[in-house]
Amino acid sequence: MNFERAQDVTPQAVQLAGREAELATLLSLLGPDGPRIAHVHGVPGIGKTSLLRELAARASRAGIEVRLLDCRAIEPTEHGMLQALAAAGMDHRAQGGLSGTVCLDNYDSFLLLDAWIRDQLSPRHGSLRLVLCSRRAPNPAWLATEGLQASLRLRELDPASARLVLEGVGISGEEAERILEFARGHPLALRLAGAAARHHRGELPDDLALHEVVHQLSGYFLDGSDADLRAALEAMSTVRRLTIPLLSALCGETAAGRLYERLAGAPVVETRKDGLVLHPAVHEAIAQRLRASDPARFTAYRRAAWRELERTADGVAASDLWRYTADVIHLVDNPIVREAFFPSAQQQLAIERARPADRGAVLHIAETHDGSAGRAMAEHWWSELPTAFHVVHDAERRVVGCYIMFDPAAASTGALSTDPMTRAWAEHLSGGDAIEPRKALFLRRWLGLEAGEAPSPVQAACWLDVKRAYLELRPSLQRVYLAVSDLRPFAPAAQELGFEVACADASLPHATAMLEFGPGSVDAWLRRLVRRELRLHDTVELDEATHELVVDGTRTPLTQLEFGVMRTLVRARGGIVGRELLLDAAWGRKQDAVGSNVVEVVVLALRKKLGARAGALATVRGSGYRLLA
Repeated sequence: MNFERAQDVTPQAVQLAGREAELATLLSLLGPDGPRIAHVHGVPGIGKTSLLRELAARASRAGIEVRLLDCRAIEPTEHGMLQALAAAGMDHRAQGGLSGTVCLDNYDSFLLLDAWIRDQLSPRHGSLRLVLCSRRAPNPAWLATEGLQASLRLRELDPASARLVLEGVGISGEEAERILEFARGHPLALRLAGAAARHHRGELPDDLALHEVVHQLSGYFLDGSDADLRAALEAMSTVRRLTIPLLSALCGETAAGRLYERLAGAPVVETRKDGLVLHPAVHEAIAQRLRASDPARFTAYRRAAWRELERTADGVAASDLWRYTADVIHLVDNPIVREAFFPSAQQQLAIERARPADRGAVLHIAETHDGSAGRAMAEHWWSELPTAFHVVHDAERRVVGCYIMFDPAAASTGALSTDPMTRAWAEHLSGGDAIEPRKALFLRRWLGLEAGEAPSPVQAACWLDVKRAYLELRPSLQRVYLAVSDLRPFAPAAQELGFEVACADASLPHATAMLEFGPGSVDAWLRRLVRRELRLHDTVELDEATHELVVDGTRTPLTQLEFGVMRTLVRARGGIVGRELLLDAAWGRKQDAVGSNVVEVVVLALRKKLGARAGALATVRGSGYRLLA
């Protein structure tokens, strides 16, 4: 298989100067004897994406298709990954399984799915070649994966190659040599310095610290931009991705299309199918600068972005649900939530479904921390539902932790009843009636070998995997129950996330923390977190044009009678409305023409649609009703 020399064939030749050896290694994947898996890693801006694009271009000229997938735009679940592969023309159900080469760029956004890709996707499809591209070196578990023969760390460019990059942006001579002193061969820093130098006319300092060079150059680039572009870049740093409607909401509707095109041409902006994104390193730098220099404007941009997302929430197509969810998560300025869905650190522990050989280790961990009763509980569920168990492996493949989680609908009534914790949860879930599980997750126990249930790297790994399950089950997941011996270490974070104590019973072996997502599932929970962070007060509104009840931004259609009662209460502006007035307003007739309890029935229906805000529709004993919000 013959390939041209990279530096002679593409418009990206300048950006790829000095990367010939790495490109040759990746091209070896395309041969019959090449490695099955390669991992390209390096600091942000070092040129990883450019390398992947050149690999795809070179392969295409040789008649080989290499698919490039941006993990930032893919839901980090099994379904999301298979859907993305299908959209790229790869059907996992085809005879022989998946084949060909797939590059997963920005793999850092995919850490929720890392174990599944390593332990299930790759082994099941022997003809599939993977290139994983991320900031950090691969999880040690990958090093034990058969076929991983290429792990490439991209380093800074040599001086000759760096000069070529500067010449490509119009910088040469003495000015180029001065930039080389502080940019140290970092491709993004070189391009930023070149762009900033044109604006600052040689006024860039000579003493930029290496570890801060991209941050400082981002500031110089920003200062050298005109007011409109600068404001747009700052606004862009507060959102995950930018669309024209979102840009209009952030910066005003005047000429948003033209400004969008200018942003698309900026050297720090990437164009994707779903919008524009700032280069990750620049995104962080501009956001930090704006937050520090003008926190009120930083918050104002986030509020404007949220209002636009909230406005469009009900119209999000199923195929775009992940993009919307990811946009909302980005607005949650809570490190617990952000880390849960977009972890910033490479996970050094591996999570996978337990195998029969793991039974002894799981029972040992349960007995170590929960005694003989804990071992009996684990044995019960291993016998009834072995698929509920997940284990945590360290770099030596030792089982160092485990958790038990399942949908109660997958368990038999007898199995739920035998375990006192799951019996209590099932009864609570069904409102005290017979066991009839709805869509929920029971996280029966999580334990680390050393730390038990206490906060630890093992616990963090377990929670990362649990969050993946949240995403897979939305929008139907409504509630999560979990067992914990001591709620105190988790109380501050748990309360912030919306967990509450449930099933309080001293006879139970553990306490219960429950998270109620509500009718809108995980996305509604995230919306509540955003609104609270941005100090947007909970609201109950009536859209008279559409006959919809708007509760904290979520819309629910009303029947004609419900609308009539609600409109009367809203127009009373918090005043008491008597029963007869509601009858006249909603039915247009007197009480004796309709049933005796019709108002009460409609009020009950409205309270159900108000959900958590049901208390806003208050009964005034002996007088009528009033709307408090």
